[in-house]
Amino acid sequence: MATAPSTTNYVLGKGILKFDRFDSDGLPTGLRDLGNAPNFTIQPTVETLEHFSSREGIKKKDKTVIVSAGLTVKFTLDEYDRKNLALAMMASEAADVLTLLASTTLEGELEFTGANEVGPKFLVRLWKVSLKPTSEIPFITDDWGKIEFEGEVMSDLTGHPTSPYGTITEIGES
Repeated sequence: MATAPSTTNYVLGKGILKFDRFDSDGLPTGLRDLGNAPNFTIQPTVETLEHFSSREGIKKKDKTVIVSAGLTVKFTLDEYDRKNLALAMMASEAADVLTLLASTTLEGELEFTGANEVGPKFLVRLWKVSLKPTSEIPFITDDWGKIEFEGEVMSDLTGHPTSPYGTITEIGES
């Protein structure tokens, strides 16, 4: 990766998103390509606590500390295969039938592999993500149907003591 400033660091992001849904015992079941994902984002979240001095007539902020930090993810899928619908409906699968709301937890590993033609490419691995579906699932629509998810990245200190939330690795340049 070029050191900033450099126009080679501009990104038109593309890539492949995979999910490894944990079973009821919390064990991996295997990474699965989620199909076309037109959107994938990660956002750090920080909660702060502010302190104000009361030594004068007007309160003055004299300290701010971080009391919690985390990561959230959001992504959109537009392939209505059975396994994606099972994720969106928190369903179990048996042959061609989905039993809706059969599971109230949706946890697993999320992996993104950059495949963009502009800018640096990254491999993002998030060890333990708790997901929830966040959109209606349109079965009648005049536009391409979308399935949206958001989630929180949980700490996996036992499995990954040096990087409990995940990693981002540069895997090449376009």
